[in-house]
Amino acid sequence: MRVYIGVDLPVYVKESLLESQFQMRKQGINGSWKPADYFHITLEFLGEMLPESVPPLAKIVENTIAEKKMFRLNIDKLGAFPSFPRAHTVWAGVSGSVGKLNQLWSDLHNELIKNGYELQKPPFRPHISLLSRPKESVASLSGFPIKRPGKFTVSEVIIFESKIVDGKRVYPALYHARLKK
Repeated sequence: MRVYIGVDLPVYVKESLLESQFQMRKQGINGSWKPADYFHITLEFLGEMLPESVPPLAKIVENTIAEKKMFRLNIDKLGAFPSFPRAHTVWAGVSGSVGKLNQLWSDLHNELIKNGYELQKPPFRPHISLLSRPKESVASLSGFPIKRPGKFTVSEVIIFESKIVDGKRVYPALYHARLKK
C-alpha cells in the first residue's frame, strides 16, 4: 500500500478551491485537474508499506503530536513548481500559523528518521496541488486572485493510503491523530 501523512481540508475550503479551478479553466488553462478528494497538505510521503507497518507508524505519529495544539491556516496564494513559466504543478499556498505547521512537520520528520524511515529531503513547502501537467503556459496565473475560503483549523494529522479503486485514485484515511484544543 502507498502511504502518506497529511492534513485534510474542510469541505468549504475544498469547495472554494474547486471554484478557483473553475475560474482558471475559464481562462483556457487545461491539464490534469485535481478533484476535491485530493486536496490536502502532505506532511510526509512514505511510499510503499506493508499493512502491518501502519500501527507502529500510527504510534509514532500519535506520540509526536501528543502535546501539540490545534492551529489556524488560510489559503492565500497561487504558486507553481518549479515556476509559473515552466510549471509542472500549480498549487495553493497557506498562511496563518505556518510556523506551527512547519514545527509539526519538522518534529514528525525527525521522529520518523529516528525510527528508520527514508524520507524526502527538506525543505518542506506546504501546498495544495490543484493542477498537474498543464497543457499550455500558466505564466498568466502568477497574479491570479485565488478565492479565499477563510481560515480553517488544523485539528488532526492523518495517515492516508493512496490507491486506485475502479480506475479512480482514492485516499482513504487509515489513522487520525488529534491535536489538543
